[in-house]
Amino acid sequence: MNEDIDEEVIKIRDVIKILKKRWKMILSITIISTIFSTIVSFYIISPKYEASTKLFIGKENDKNTNYNDNDISMYQKLLKTYAEVIKTNNLVEKAIEKDGLNTTSEEVLKGLVVTPRNDTQILEIKYISKDRELAKDVLDSITNEFVESSIELIPNGNVKILEDIKVPDAPVSPNKNMYIAIAFLFGLAISIGLSFLLEFLDNTVNTKEQLEKMLGIPVIGAIPDEWN
Repeated sequence: MNEDIDEEVIKIRDVIKILKKRWKMILSITIISTIFSTIVSFYIISPKYEASTKLFIGKENDKNTNYNDNDISMYQKLLKTYAEVIKTNNLVEKAIEKDGLNTTSEEVLKGLVVTPRNDTQILEIKYISKDRELAKDVLDSITNEFVESSIELIPNGNVKILEDIKVPDAPVSPNKNMYIAIAFLFGLAISIGLSFLLEFLDNTVNTKEQLEKMLGIPVIGAIPDEWN
């Protein structure tokens, strides 16, 4: 039992010794990795902004409008259909042309996300763009075009905008803090792993204990460092 504990202590001491021996390399790689990630996050990756809104899908509003379970279930199922309609190339092109926006339908569809909320009659629409003003304008145009087009699809349906679209204040990406933290941990892990690899590949005998372990016989004498 004591021998096992002693072996564990020796292993821990060896690990600490390796880390102390290579601490400059570990520190350098970690700092370089962190600095590189900081530069990329702040100066190379373009920030992206997200505009969003929510729509309510239901029956046409009038005094005689009544909902039953079948109606609610029907409109909840229709959310997926409406979501696909919003992401059609024709609808997006009409919205862009109508408001004269400086973009293409292909570019818009790349950043357009339409999500039906489960067990609700709410449809969430998001658009991500490098231009914060354009993000708001594109989503505004698409929403208005969809509201008009929805009347033709479901004549007695009612699409109501629940949230006004605003110009986004802060970018949603890149997540600079997360990128920097990942780069720090990655650099630390790589440098520590490299330290152990170099130590494993190093066949130099530095202590009499290593020599005794290698030869299997005790060392009688050693030359002091100052004599070398």
